[in-house]
This record gives sequence, structure tokens and C-alpha cells, in this order.
Amino acid sequence: MKYIKNIAAVMALLMLTGCGSVTDNTPPKAETSKAPASDVSAGNNTVDREYIYCLASVSKIYSTAAVMQLADEGKVGLDTPVTEYIPNFRMADERYKDITVRMLMNHTSGIMGSTRVNAELYDDNDTYNNDHLLENLASQRLKAEPGKYAAYCNDGFDLLEMIVENVTGMSYTDYVRENISDKISVTDTGTPIDMYRNEKLVPSFSASGLPLETSYAMEIGTGGIYATASDTAKFGAAFFTGDETLISDNAKNAMATRWNDNEYCDDKGLGWDEVEMLRYKQNGVKVVGKGGDVTMDHAYLLTAPDEKISVAVLSNGGSSTQNELVAQALMDVVLQEKGISITEEELPECTIAPDIPDEYKAYEGWYIMCIMGEGDTLCKVTFPDSKYLHMEKITSRKTEYTDYVYTAGGDFAELAYEVEESSTGMSGGFDKRLAAGGSSRLSFEKNTDGIFMKISGGMTYPGFGSINIKTYAGQMLEENNVGEDVLNSFQALDGKKLLLVGDKYSSINYEGAAIAQPRVVKELQGYVFLRSHGMDYLLKTADSKHLISPKDIPSSSSRDLINITLGSDKNGRQTIKTTLGTEYIFADDIPEFDRSIKSVEITESAKWYSVSDSMANTPVTVTRPDNSAIIVFNKFDEVIYTSHNKDAGARIPMPMGGKVLFLGEAGTVFTINE
Repeated sequence: MKYIKNIAAVMALLMLTGCGSVTDNTPPKAETSKAPASDVSAGNNTVDREYIYCLASVSKIYSTAAVMQLADEGKVGLDTPVTEYIPNFRMADERYKDITVRMLMNHTSGIMGSTRVNAELYDDNDTYNNDHLLENLASQRLKAEPGKYAAYCNDGFDLLEMIVENVTGMSYTDYVRENISDKISVTDTGTPIDMYRNEKLVPSFSASGLPLETSYAMEIGTGGIYATASDTAKFGAAFFTGDETLISDNAKNAMATRWNDNEYCDDKGLGWDEVEMLRYKQNGVKVVGKGGDVTMDHAYLLTAPDEKISVAVLSNGGSSTQNELVAQALMDVVLQEKGISITEEELPECTIAPDIPDEYKAYEGWYIMCIMGEGDTLCKVTFPDSKYLHMEKITSRKTEYTDYVYTAGGDFAELAYEVEESSTGMSGGFDKRLAAGGSSRLSFEKNTDGIFMKISGGMTYPGFGSINIKTYAGQMLEENNVGEDVLNSFQALDGKKLLLVGDKYSSINYEGAAIAQPRVVKELQGYVFLRSHGMDYLLKTADSKHLISPKDIPSSSSRDLINITLGSDKNGRQTIKTTLGTEYIFADDIPEFDRSIKSVEITESAKWYSVSDSMANTPVTVTRPDNSAIIVFNKFDEVIYTSHNKDAGARIPMPMGGKVLFLGEAGTVFTINE
């Protein structure tokens, strides 16, 4: 099939280790010659040589399908409280009793988001994350009334995994194999439990091309299914209309139905991220999609149930968004061969209005803004001389400015320049240079829950294409006039480095989220940025020991909220614990690594050192036992050495101003030799 063979060229162009697969179960047109759907090529591999990838959050469709099977059998009620199936499920918010199974599937449970402790492990499939999920949730509040709005929530799908196990008495791994894989006749699909060290697993590499140990996603219900692209496409084909191999058509229709009709709310069904994809809906084609990302692997599954087309694009490197754009391109080609042309929606014409109405003054103020869960920004909105919207965008690292013009349609179009820096400014009139062709639009909504900022338009990915979004992206913040003692307690933490402890030696968090940093917001009293996981979380001071997320944006802009608590450990060191399940100590409290250290013994799990100036740039040789790891960071907090690199030697660099992290089980001893 020509649209299959192009996948290798596409993926090579992206410089990714990846493959795609398309399943098309309808007869070809007479003039088109196609190979059978089972004859799929993927790069230089045939189906027999396909790699197995982690499907990341595409796994959510598997856990949803498993529960829908039980619903078809009358063993699970979608609108039954979760506590009926998980009796020991508790939260520190009595509203948890109102969370139903359906709410877990469509992300409306109100649960804060993700339990990240030991979520991804190098060469290890320890089930700690799942084993301690209920314990972590027990201390959490809800971010919203159950059922109020959809905001992406990973923990909900790990609860679905528990429901499957509790109702059936089977392990989730066995259930998937017997009730999903076997039923659709695939053999290269499983979980980290039965796929551990499988010889077909795709090899992983660092950004600089170093070979890494395989990492395993241990949030199995939410992100731990492993499969080939052809297996994944075949799974997608099980959702074709009329195919009741896995679940009934009624169950599939429920999964593919939008949870509400507000176009700025998430386009969630049950399990599926998108059930009314605009570019296909406007062309009369029903298409549902789900993407997923873990640190190494990325996936996208796109299914047209009525047209009977299933596209899976998996990669090691890149992102699920890039995979989605590739999947859409493949879907479009197959639809074209069926005589269905997919045309892009025309951008609305932008007519600039001369003045902004006085009523918009009510929208001036401070906002927390987040688009698609990519980190928080503190924004100040003003309307200079009622001529344009000026936005000051503040993060923990920089401040930027964006201006918008008011349109005759009542929204604001983003300019490609800042008015005050323009040679024309307002005096010469706007020159109509709009960012991204004027496709990015901003508007406001006031309701009983507050004032919200809405974004619509295209997010462009050069070389790939663009994805249209409509979402609630911001929320006006209230003043936070806390006492001087509270402000001082967090001012003392401003700029200090936080170091991750408590995760297992194999945890990938020690590379992606090992070092965090709080920054007190100077522009708005009572708020603090926490820089962690490569992004900013804007937090509100509650008292001298607690920071809480202020977000209540009715979309996935409110995904993965973090609250943090200041405390101390048994050694008297100050600590910070997060609702992700992670724990940090302060870099100020760690010892120096100097020539006097001849061995390092692990008493808990992690032992940090700062590199002494006397040792700087003098590598040492370390004898490292099994079930342990060493990671070295330079002064910019970048990983420059990890023993998870398959080619890592015993010679450990000692960078000036850097840090060395020893990881292992209690009692592990490292021997140092200069």
C-alpha cells in the first residue's frame, strides 16, 4: 500500500526511531492496487521485525475498553461510585464519594492529576507506583466538584486498572492478554510485567545519541501498555462500527460521545482525547483519537469507525503531537482513496475595530495561564487607551510581552509585534501584521465561577503542520493578602535548589525532575513559582507550611495540579513533599564530595553531594554494586553522566559547581578510587 510504504520515509525525515501502521478494512476501489492489511511495512522492518513501543497514554483506551467489557457483562456500572469497586479508596475531601466510574474515564473526577513517584523505571518493573497510589490519594483534596469539568487526569485510569483487578480477581496484565490481545489475535501487546526485557522492545537513546537502558512505564492503567504499531492499529480496528469483537457498539458509541457540548471544554469521550476532531467533523467524517507520551516513547492512535480506518504512529523520540500530525496525514490519504477529501477550515477574516468597549475594563488584571498542560504563566492584562490588549507574561525565568488587537467579531487577534516597540505604534494605525496569519484568538468569559480567558486558533509545528485548538486557557487570580510571617517563610526559600529523594534508584525522575527551584513572585503578593519537571507551577501561599495550586480552569489547563508541604525528615533536614508523591531536600543541606570520601553507603535511597572545589575536574573511579545508579549534574543542573547509559564507564566526572547523586537500596555501598 503506497500510504504504508511512505511511513518509513516520513519517519526517517523526522530522524526518529519509529513506525506507523494503517488498518483499512474496506474493499479497495477497483483502480487502486493494495496489499492486504496484514502486509505492513515499517521502515526497514516487516511486521515480523517490528519494534515494540510503550503506548504511553494510548494505554488509557485499553483500560477503558477493559472496563467497558465488564460494563457490557453487567459487572460494572458506569455511574456507580468508584468506592463500590475499590472499598479502600479514600481522599481528604468528602466529595470523593461522588466520583463515578464514568468520571474516571472522561477525566471529570476532580482528582488532582498524577502520582509520579517511581512512575518510570530504568530496567525495572517494580509496582511501587500502583501499590502506593491509594496512599497518595488519601491525603489529597479534589480540584473541582466531581463531574464539573474535564481536566486530564492520569490517576483515574490507574484506578480503572484496580477496578478491573478487583471485579475479575485477575491481574491487569493477565486480563489484557486474555480479554484484549487474544480476542483480536495479537501477540506483541502487553504490560511491563510480561514485556519485561522483551527482545523486540525498541532501543532508547539520549538526546545526544547515547544508548540507554530500557525504561518501563509503571503507571500501567494510564500509560503502561506496550505494543507494535500493527498491533496498535489492529486494536484501533476493534472500534469499527459493527465489530463487536471487544465491546458492544453501544459501548463504543458511549466512548466516542463528547462529555459536554461547550466547544471550549476538552473534547473528551470515555478514554478518547478527541471525539469531535474539527478538521474531520467539518468534512462529515467521524474520527476519534488518543495520544500519549512517556519520557522515551510517544504514540498516537487515530480511528475512523464508520470508514473503518485505524492509524497508529509510534516513535522513540519526538512527541505525540508530531505523531498525531503524521497520523492525520496518513488518514487523509486513505480517505482520499475512498473519495473523501479533507479540506482545512478557512481562517475567519479579521476586521480590526478602532476601539475596545469600556466593558472590557472588567477583564484587566492578573491571570494564571496554561495551554495544554505545558506549564503556568502569570499574565497581566491591560487595555492601553482602549486601543489594544497588552499582555505581560511572567515565568520563573523571564518576562515577555504580547499585544492583541480587538476585532469586529468581539475577540482579540494576536499581533506579530509589540505595539510600543513598533515604528508605527498606535499613531500610525495597526499595520495588520498578525501572528500566525491572525489565527490565534483570545476572548474572555465571566460566569459564576469567575473570569476566564479562552484561546482558539492553530498551534503550528514547522515541518509537520498545525493543530487547531479551542480551550479555556486562563483564569483571573484573586488577591492573596497573607500575613507577613507567611511571606517571610517562603521568601527564605527563594532561589534555593531542591533535590529529589525517596524515589527508587531506577527512577527516571532523577534525570527529568531531580532538581526543582522555588521563586517568589515579586509582581503579585502571595504567589510562588515552583520550577520542576521542566516547567513552572504557579502556587498560592496558604500558610507558612503549604502552597496550593490556584487553578480552577475548566479544561486540561488544570491538569496535574501540585500542592506542596514544607516539613522535615527524621534527620532534621527541611523537606518539601508534593501531591505527585515526590519528596525533596534542600541543596544547602548536602555535604561536599572531597578526597576524604572513600566510600558512600546508602541509608535510604538517595545520597547527594556537591562537588568540592578541591575535586573539581578530577574524575574518580567508582565501584558500583548491582541495583544502584550514579548520576552527575553540572553547575547548570544538566545531566552529564548517568550509569543508566549502557556505555557508561566506572570513571565518574567531577564538574566544577556540580552535584553527584548516589542511588541504591538501603545498605548499598559504593567504593571510591581516585
